[in-house]
Amino acid sequence: MKPLTKKQQAIFSFIKQTIKKTGFPPTVREIGNQFSITVKGAYDHLKAIEKKGYLRCEAGKSRAIELLIDKEDVYADVRSIPLVGTIAAGIPILAQENIERYIQLPSGFLPEGTLFGLKVKGDSMTGAGIYDGDIAIIRQQPSANNGEIVAALIDNEATLKILKKTERKVQLLPANEKYNPITTDTVTILGVLKALFRTY
Repeated sequence: MKPLTKKQQAIFSFIKQTIKKTGFPPTVREIGNQFSITVKGAYDHLKAIEKKGYLRCEAGKSRAIELLIDKEDVYADVRSIPLVGTIAAGIPILAQENIERYIQLPSGFLPEGTLFGLKVKGDSMTGAGIYDGDIAIIRQQPSANNGEIVAALIDNEATLKILKKTERKVQLLPANEKYNPITTDTVTILGVLKALFRTY
């Protein structure tokens, strides 16, 4: 493995520090801002570091930098959480078919239990401070209390809504008056919202 130049070493250290602090790698723009170089300059440095075998970059995705060395030190206080996409009917939520990728998040911010992430789509929960593109961290559990924000399965898609149960019906309430409640006899609850992460 070829050694890094001083600039490359500084960038590599910044990437490690950012992951350790936030659980996410920096964007190429953030690297450029940190070192007062252009986005293209930062990208060129990343590709050079990648060529030397220190990290891997996934083209076309923000924050898609994976460390190939020094991982144990950086990820010591970080949990790897599966990010779930479209959910296939009849198989467990955390089956490999449902998992898009894994995200690393600081352990200190996370509750105990089996956790998974959902990327929020749309604006139906903005009244609860949940916005399009946020990552909702869900603790897997089959039931929830009235008023809790749950991840529920509707038409093979996981949706975040406020749970309201009555004797005969279950309602999934949005936190945006533009949307109507979803009323159903039964609902499959995947888990309860425990944390929210947003990147800028």
